[in-house]
Amino acid sequence: MTSTRTALALAAFVALLIAPACMVGPKYRKPDVPLTPAFKEPLPEGWKQGEPSDGKIPGKWWEMYHDPRLNALEEQVAISNQNVLAFEAQYREARAAVRVARSALFPTVTAAPSITRTSTNSASSTLYSFPAGLSWETDLWGSIRRSVNAASAQAQATAADLANATLSYQSELAQDYFLLHGVDGDIDLLQRTAQLYRDYLNERHHVAELA
Repeated sequence: MTSTRTALALAAFVALLIAPACMVGPKYRKPDVPLTPAFKEPLPEGWKQGEPSDGKIPGKWWEMYHDPRLNALEEQVAISNQNVLAFEAQYREARAAVRVARSALFPTVTAAPSITRTSTNSASSTLYSFPAGLSWETDLWGSIRRSVNAASAQAQATAADLANATLSYQSELAQDYFLLHGVDGDIDLLQRTAQLYRDYLNERHHVAELA
């Protein structure tokens, strides 16, 4: 009996050691993409090769226009635009899913405390009960870690969606703002032109009366 228990314990210990190597599913490997080191033809004078910087956070790019009203409006996009708030809620939900998936890697403790009071004509008593339990699921085949990785990838995707949506609505706001300013400029030009014509006609009318 002792040798059997020793063998079972040794087998369980070996299984725990090789668990990381037995994860379900192959490990993802980013495929290699062949890149051209340079253009076959030389670039025209004054041209330069593009340097994408999509991974960099643009920041408050609208401040380059030095317009306080535009700055105040842009600051409201992240807290007032309902579409951006919806993407932000999806991002928070994805982050919560990561925490839930990661919690399965740790032991779970349960407790159900209770207090029972009894009384009779002669005496009374109080019974305190604090039952507790501990459970832990060994991630023998790596399924929990795979779920954590999947949830993390989903959280990264929702973070990118949130950033794209915020930048999209910020740029749309700036376009509408400058378009409105252009319309205001056209209205002012037309009003000043009409006033010049009125002044010209009044002057001609005055000259005609003097003649």
